[in-house]
Amino acid sequence: MFLDSRFIDEPLIASDICIIGAGIAGITIALQFAEKACQVVLLESGGITPDPATQSLYAGETVGSFHEQLDESRTRYLGGSSNCWGGWCRPLDTIDFETRSWIPNSGWPVSKDKLLPYYERSHNLLELGMFDYGWHGSPSSAKDGFVLFPIEDGRLHNLIAKLSPPTRFGVVYRPQLNRASNIKVLLYANVTEIIANETAKKVTGVQVATLNGKSFTVSAKIVVLAAGGIENARLLLLSNRAQQMGLGNGNDLVGRYFMDHPRIRTTRIILREPRHYRALYDGTLSKLRHWRGKQKNKGLFTAHITPKPEIQRQMQLPNSRTRLWPRFANELSDAYFALIAIRKHLYHRSRFSFPLHKTAYELLRHLPVLIKNAPLAAMTLGDVLLDPVLERREFYLETNLEPIPNFDSRVSLSPARDRLGLNQVRVDWRLTEQDREHWLVVNKLLIEDLTKSGVISSATMPSDPGEFWPKDVVGCWHHMGTTRMHTDPAKGVVDADCRVHGIGNLYIAGSSVFPTVGSDFPTITIVALALRLSDKLEAALVCDCVTSGSRLQTSGNIA
Repeated sequence: MFLDSRFIDEPLIASDICIIGAGIAGITIALQFAEKACQVVLLESGGITPDPATQSLYAGETVGSFHEQLDESRTRYLGGSSNCWGGWCRPLDTIDFETRSWIPNSGWPVSKDKLLPYYERSHNLLELGMFDYGWHGSPSSAKDGFVLFPIEDGRLHNLIAKLSPPTRFGVVYRPQLNRASNIKVLLYANVTEIIANETAKKVTGVQVATLNGKSFTVSAKIVVLAAGGIENARLLLLSNRAQQMGLGNGNDLVGRYFMDHPRIRTTRIILREPRHYRALYDGTLSKLRHWRGKQKNKGLFTAHITPKPEIQRQMQLPNSRTRLWPRFANELSDAYFALIAIRKHLYHRSRFSFPLHKTAYELLRHLPVLIKNAPLAAMTLGDVLLDPVLERREFYLETNLEPIPNFDSRVSLSPARDRLGLNQVRVDWRLTEQDREHWLVVNKLLIEDLTKSGVISSATMPSDPGEFWPKDVVGCWHHMGTTRMHTDPAKGVVDADCRVHGIGNLYIAGSSVFPTVGSDFPTITIVALALRLSDKLEAALVCDCVTSGSRLQTSGNIA
């Protein structure tokens, strides 16, 4: 059942489970309880489609390393970040879960083996087909016309990633949520506080407000915070009546260790056989291949390269993944930057529902540049549009790095207030010298091994790497690490079951619990952890009912 919170007059809504956030994690958990003998309330800040007023609640301040504006890197309506997600999926590698002496604060309290069954289950929700990330055949053999780099004898290896359609959770699973008689999805419901008892050992529910002035409380036996890597930390910090520093923040860890995947594109290469490799390794062709793959009902996949786990251990490297990115003609011209800016503003309007006048202003601002440089703009546009068929061109190596967990990289509260009167956030994304050294070493390794294997015929590396770091480093909109998982309350916000240390019935879902983040796409791991948490919650509800003497019918496996 879907309800518009702007028209709710009840002061109190009772539930067994209250889930804050109807994004990928929140919807995944809610679906596991559909038609079971418990009442679920799923709170969504936005509506079915985006609107500017709700989207503005994401606004905040960014300091430190460059990061996208906060209201331009998430979508605040039903489905959450699945609405702006590209669809790439790959489980974290086994080494990503390990404690590595060369990476401070590394190590998960959950192994990949324990998470593997949930990775497999996630494929159904993400519409990924068979759970198989191998490559059947020798590295140099063609499969459906695709060829892997012949690098397996060296220090690098190829890894396969799957492509989801991508699944828009708010669209695909809206009918199922609507049919479930025990689930209430409250739209336009903004959580302003997680309510705890006086000792902060238990939460009793959440306070909700709407932008039109309504307010009410949702009581719950269990509260699950699934609002995203930044908002999870923000809501804990805002909920500071019982604990002055915020719920779960007795050790000043909430909001700490904020991570994104640093992405850098500098080294230019020429491929010996671009027609053999572009289809798998070129990120700009993924959507085109994706569409064609769907038409042919074929498995959708892409590839990247990374140092082998034994090389990572030997050279004491964090993880990384590298793919190709084409170098376009005139890419440093004013016309090129104007075209990129126009594309960005059109994209942001469609994704975030920014006001039309704002988009129109930005378009008009860049139009004179295109008119002044019309011939160059036409050439640049033609180069971009014809890119899939222009095989002979230079490419960049684009590398995503596994960031070093950094205590000083953090999300905190800003004095500025949003439309609800709540403190906005300040995001201080900080990279370390170890991140920079990692990029220098892995970039050199890539050039040496790709040249030795005959994949590339030449490479042009930056003469002064300092010129590009950190200036050319950007993020991937992967907000992670702010409520990290650890068995020791002095080192993490949640335990191995994603329960907040010291609070018996408050759980956190999403990438904010990642203690380290590998170099791969977080979505499939978010879903796997949400499925695992759902089993834990079901077990917790059963225990609660046994203790209280009530009955609760359940089904499904309990880990």
